[in-house]
Amino acid sequence: MENADDVPPIGLGTLLRAVLTQLEPAVEQAYSAADPRMRSRYYPILRHLLIHEEANVGQIAAAVGVSQPAITQTIRQMAEVDLLDVRTGADRRARNVRLSASGLEMVERLRPVWQTVSAAADGLERDSGQPIFAALEAVLEALSSRGFANRIAQEKGTDT
Repeated sequence: MENADDVPPIGLGTLLRAVLTQLEPAVEQAYSAADPRMRSRYYPILRHLLIHEEANVGQIAAAVGVSQPAITQTIRQMAEVDLLDVRTGADRRARNVRLSASGLEMVERLRPVWQTVSAAADGLERDSGQPIFAALEAVLEALSSRGFANRIAQEKGTDT
């Protein structure tokens, strides 16, 4: 048996997954009660389209901070349940995405849920005594200027 001082600390990814394990089922349940088609992974796409009305897949992927293949898959799932209209853009390679009429109706059912979830998140931040939102936004900003792989390489002394 190893001494606790010799064991690596809990990793950042481990902590983030543990937080998501606590948050996501509760959010999914709240969404499902409002509309069984809604999934938490749809939220950033819906939010982006509410702000921009229409966007191509690349724009959505960049705004959401997820890979284009992952966004493409999620958009396909959302279109299959009639939440999105997807059309070929002027550049035949681009796909333009907008909320469908059914998606807009769902958004109206979800607005009170989003307000409740947001209030619960604010309460979690108050109860934790930590500026969770500001800290996570700062972490994302730092990672956008220098990725974690680069940071690991630097710590190993192999950074170029």
